[in-house]
Amino acid sequence: MLGIFETPRPSVALVIGTFAAVPYVHVALESWRRYCPSIPVLVSDDGSPAAPELRALCLDYGAEFRGNPQRSGHKVGDLTSYLHGLEWAESLGVDLLVKMSRRFIPLHNWVPDLQSLAWQTQYATYSQRCLHFRFGFRTECIGFHVASWCSSEIQDELRKTVEHSQAVFVEGYLHRLARRVQGFACDLNRQFEVRNPRPADSDGYGVWEIMPDRRLTRKPDVLWHDCDEPLDYCRVASLWGLRYNLEDFTDPNRVIAFPSPVAVAR
Repeated sequence: MLGIFETPRPSVALVIGTFAAVPYVHVALESWRRYCPSIPVLVSDDGSPAAPELRALCLDYGAEFRGNPQRSGHKVGDLTSYLHGLEWAESLGVDLLVKMSRRFIPLHNWVPDLQSLAWQTQYATYSQRCLHFRFGFRTECIGFHVASWCSSEIQDELRKTVEHSQAVFVEGYLHRLARRVQGFACDLNRQFEVRNPRPADSDGYGVWEIMPDRRLTRKPDVLWHDCDEPLDYCRVASLWGLRYNLEDFTDPNRVIAFPSPVAVAR
């Protein structure tokens, strides 16, 4: 296969994985509405007691919602968001699925940069490494070529892990899957890799610089809880007209009523 992307502007969809965290998801959906409203978005909740509030929030924003009937736990619950997102993205026929964690919130339109990166590199996976903790692969923001990741081999592996409730190290587990997907790389990507070799501990994916290569390094156009405080999220929420207090962001697992915090008029 010459290339997996046939256009410089591949279609993109977004899934936000969460457990509760209504204020954070609210800010994430407001970010989507402001910066990239033309792409479809899905919120995947891991069976939290805040599911009704999240569903109402999604309805208000015109987003899709999918929830687990019961909590699977942090690691397996995270994997279900990938399954939900990939199944949904395949049904829409989009080229790229992006999964963002509940507290990873871009403050800019990230879609054109990802489209350009996909067209230039032709990778099936997009991530970043972390030199602080020596992670070769990150999962707070990750991109997938939908057709490659919806192969029966990869989907069967993901489903088996979820169904057996295997508590895996998610970053390492997905990196191994990304390397398996990379084994079927297209010709254009193989040519790119020859010109741009990667270290062995961070291979098998395209480097997406929406994240810095250190998880504790702040980036002014992104919020991420490893380097930003609840106050930073609260300030952005206030700037965007979302009525939350600092206390609402201190515990993401706490159930916050919706629609009492009213979104800015649209």
